[in-house]
Amino acid sequence: MGAISFGGLATGLDTNSIIDQLTGLERNRRVGFLEVKQLEAQAQQSALQSFNSKLVSVLSAVDALRNSDSSLARTANSSDTSVLTATAGSGALPGATEITVNTLARGAVATSGAGVASSSSTVASSSGTFEFQVGSGATQSISIDASTTLEGLAASINALGGGATASVVNLGTEASPDYRLRLASDQTGTENAVSITNDDTDISVAVTQAALNASFSVSGFATAVTRSSNVVTDVIPGVTLNLVSTGGPTTVAVATDDTAVADKVESVVSAYNDLINFVNTNSQVSQDETSDEGNIAAGPLAFDGTVRSILDGLRSNLTGVVEGLSGDYVLLADMGVTSNQDGTISFDSSKLTSALAANEGDVSELFAGDGTNDGVFDRVHGYLTEVTQSGGLLAIRTNGIADEISSLEDRIAAGERSVAAFEDNLRAQFTSLEVLVSSLQSQGSFLVNALGGTPQT
Repeated sequence: MGAISFGGLATGLDTNSIIDQLTGLERNRRVGFLEVKQLEAQAQQSALQSFNSKLVSVLSAVDALRNSDSSLARTANSSDTSVLTATAGSGALPGATEITVNTLARGAVATSGAGVASSSSTVASSSGTFEFQVGSGATQSISIDASTTLEGLAASINALGGGATASVVNLGTEASPDYRLRLASDQTGTENAVSITNDDTDISVAVTQAALNASFSVSGFATAVTRSSNVVTDVIPGVTLNLVSTGGPTTVAVATDDTAVADKVESVVSAYNDLINFVNTNSQVSQDETSDEGNIAAGPLAFDGTVRSILDGLRSNLTGVVEGLSGDYVLLADMGVTSNQDGTISFDSSKLTSALAANEGDVSELFAGDGTNDGVFDRVHGYLTEVTQSGGLLAIRTNGIADEISSLEDRIAAGERSVAAFEDNLRAQFTSLEVLVSSLQSQGSFLVNALGGTPQT
């Protein structure tokens, strides 16, 4: 608990108020300006963190266009979606393929030939095993006895995780139940065929549906293609086929998705403009109307040379000429991306659409390079990765700000200690003054009384 002082009892002065004011002036002299600098540094630190996040957003948008497989988005359409559907992904190439589906892949099913009255009915009259195998996998074995129920057998099969799932099905009605075991392979195709290798139950489990592979014909090939699944990813490069039913021929057409490509470019433009607008907002310089001295108020990034340098490099890499390409396009401006006076960029998607129609290969080279030379988005990716990585230009700047804040905290703490010492010294001096005045007053009263008089005013 701090000391309690009663100022001015002898002198009549409001010493506590005097001390507080003098201490406040000393604190402003020693600490106040440091706290202002600390707030400014903290604002810079926060702004640089946001600046870094927005650079990363630009990098993320750019990365969707810097790979030749994904820079030009593709779309795949099926002429008969009741037979098959198609989805284009990375590596898909424009073209058309006819496919006729002969058979669909299916899994194997084994069922019990004899039914029981309820799912809790027993399925064996003595001890033994129930064994099955899926494909070339290990034989799965379950011990059974006279207490094993139908639902208990199904649960034991499922607990094995042996590649097949068992369920209990009532083929009858509520009034006349007929509960059976159904054992189905988890995957389709002949490689997942189910075989019952031993059955000591009384319900006679046997395979009732053989596993099949999908079979389909591809235009240009005389031999049908077979796959174990109805989802086929390795016939048309970059295209996933989902076989729905038999039939055909069905045409799968792959084309460039102009809208999707434009959306990717628009994402880059949006992220870039968000970055520029953020820097512009935090770089404004204005007259501080709240200051009697007419001080200048500046945003936390107003005079940050590192930020300006990074933006200049980004702008140059994004809008400059791409060297070394053999195609017709060497600038993003050829794709409709142009610069504005305020530092932002605009995008005219119609120019991109025209360029894709004229020569989409050259557009891909401009975006993602030709395998030897970097494209514009490769170039931007490399630059942003370099400036945002640990030890990069931005990290050096932010580390410098952090060091400045730490130094200011130490200086403020030292200043507060000096102010506290200054206040203690003032209180000691005023206390001594009070003691001296009180002593003089006592001496004066003594002399007056000794002389038998009254003090003169």
